[in-house]
Amino acid sequence: MIEKLSLKTLGRFIPLIGLLLFIYIIYNIGIDDILESFRLIPPIYFMLALLVFLPKLILATYKWQYISRLQKMNFQFWTLAKFLLISLFYGSVTPGALGLHVRIYFIKSRTTEPFEKCIANSLIDSWLALISGLFLGLIGSLIILNDHPEIFSVILIFLLIYIGIFVFFMGKHRGSKIFNFILGSLLPKGYRENLDTTISSLYKDIPKIKDLLFPLGIDLIIWFIAASQVYVLAQAFSIPLSYLPFVLISIISVIISNVIPISVGGLGVREGAFVVMLASYGIPYDIAFVLSLAGFLVKNLIPGLVGIIIAFLPAQKEHIPSPLHQPD
Repeated sequence: MIEKLSLKTLGRFIPLIGLLLFIYIIYNIGIDDILESFRLIPPIYFMLALLVFLPKLILATYKWQYISRLQKMNFQFWTLAKFLLISLFYGSVTPGALGLHVRIYFIKSRTTEPFEKCIANSLIDSWLALISGLFLGLIGSLIILNDHPEIFSVILIFLLIYIGIFVFFMGKHRGSKIFNFILGSLLPKGYRENLDTTISSLYKDIPKIKDLLFPLGIDLIIWFIAASQVYVLAQAFSIPLSYLPFVLISIISVIISNVIPISVGGLGVREGAFVVMLASYGIPYDIAFVLSLAGFLVKNLIPGLVGIIIAFLPAQKEHIPSPLHQPD
């Protein structure tokens, strides 16, 4: 029976782990306490938190545009902002925010560059975000080192792994060899003829690592802005935690849910980590849970829904391709 299980089958069940954890946390805290804590956040706080999202969107779009220009692809700023909002929705409903890469199809519709080059563009952008988030998470883990020493070790390991993979594959000579070996073994014989062309397109106009330090710095600011949205919501409660440690702990919970993609939108993993870490400061479980979930709403889901609405506006339909459509 076990041998009949495929990776595809397992992939369908892995996201359920986080959702089961999410349900378990709700059950243990109590749905009534959670709903009551939600009611304690005035609507104006949600509005302010959503306003804080605007500089995050501007910086994230500028960073993406900057990377695209390094790859000799020019896109209008507001076009990328629109694509970013739409892909944010898909990232909110997929494990590890993998849905963000739906933007590959969008930018391919606006350029004559190879599809593989668009893949590299999206991967570079997201990989820098993960590395910067892990770096801030590592700093934040020092604050809670006494209570949760294991978090420092876990984040350090992930940070070194992500940096190592990024540096390795950014080198065309090194990366090409690995891609040739892996893809050459997996692809059917008829598809191997164009393998060299595919890999060459993937590395076409690939930026130098030193040129990516600037967008990496932008990502550090973006992480702080995103966590500040949650801090705005936290002002509805009298939590005994100042801005910097709260923001860094919030970043830790999000980055853990990103690098451990066992749940849709990080649900369960993010809330569980946030609840456990804030408990060290005497913050009630229900409040920590609500802040994490409400933070997800204002940082990802609501802006993503705005993107979906934009995508389906009559004036926009013909310009935004379906992510299910494969480019020629």
